[in-house]
Amino acid sequence: MESSDFTILEMLGCIYEDLDIDKIEEKFVDLVGQVFSFDRIALFFVKHKKEVLQGKLSRGFDPEVIRKMEIPIGKNSVLMAPLVSGIPLRNPLPDGDPYVEALQLTNFALIPIVSKKRVSCWELKNCGTTDCPAYGKKWIRCWLVSGTKCGRGPEYGVEDKAELCAACPIFSDHNVQSAEGVMLIDNSQSNKPVTDDLVTLLAIIAHSVGLAINNSKLYRRTLEVAIRDSMTGLHNRRYFDERLLDEVDRARRYDEKLSLIICDIDHFKKVNDTYGHPVGDAVLCWVAEILGNALRKTDVVSRYGGEEFAAVLVNTGKDQAMQIAEKLRSIFGERMFRDGATEIRVTLSFGVSSLMVDSIGFEGLLSRADKALYRAKAQGRNRVCAA
Repeated sequence: MESSDFTILEMLGCIYEDLDIDKIEEKFVDLVGQVFSFDRIALFFVKHKKEVLQGKLSRGFDPEVIRKMEIPIGKNSVLMAPLVSGIPLRNPLPDGDPYVEALQLTNFALIPIVSKKRVSCWELKNCGTTDCPAYGKKWIRCWLVSGTKCGRGPEYGVEDKAELCAACPIFSDHNVQSAEGVMLIDNSQSNKPVTDDLVTLLAIIAHSVGLAINNSKLYRRTLEVAIRDSMTGLHNRRYFDERLLDEVDRARRYDEKLSLIICDIDHFKKVNDTYGHPVGDAVLCWVAEILGNALRKTDVVSRYGGEEFAAVLVNTGKDQAMQIAEKLRSIFGERMFRDGATEIRVTLSFGVSSLMVDSIGFEGLLSRADKALYRAKAQGRNRVCAA
């Protein structure tokens, strides 16, 4: 094995050791820049909700220019082509493409970052060209191998095969769901050659990076399912308890303030009995959204159970926590839940406790906040009580 092969293996190993998408992408750009020394590099990723291909990372380009570049999915642009075909392109004819002109690209290649492996060309087409270099290799696509023989025809280079591959049944569905994005490599300033072999090698690496990104997304989704309440999207009780334990330890170690709010929807059973459980579920989601938006990002908000919610307020003393709880109570007092023609006045009761004031530990903090909530409900509901 040559030293360059070890470099590539080390490069892929560095990328695969992370599960953080941003770190994977940053390492990809950095390592490609270090190993191959291109003039400029840029990464564009598909934003499915916005339906655009958006610039993200770059080396050599103006970062702001790349980040502000958004190409609508389906737009006839050279930069969009690899998403549809899955095929890398080297110096494609831009035909007045405004994005190519804006970046002043004259000697470049576009590498698709594919996250879902497509069926091998030879396998799908029942190809019998056994002397083709791609034949029998399920781990690779025909266009990634130089000197392939499609249908016993002449040998094609990467660029020459683009038109042939675009008509292949593998790419005929024009599905961009299997692609994460596109890497742009550019030597327009130095005019160093961007060869077919180099493009092929980068396409193989980019495919591995796409799989790493997809694995990271799966890990993130699995983690979210484990720590989130499926109905409201807030953190669940298990995660909340773990975070509260951590925050109590941290606050005690660094002598910082920490407070806890537990709140409960008043007369929630009556809502379910009067309007039905679907409306009750919608009320829970509505309350969760208001709580999540009203509190700080540093606070930990959860659905604590049933119609009960809780929030850990970091770096927050008791007086400030009381003010925050009263503000939340007022927000619900000013708003009306609406579901079609249904209008419901929703109020909440709040219990507040603070570390080192009401308790020195996790269990006491929870117990005192819960008792304060019980007093608020006993005193008529729709109010804030402290431990």
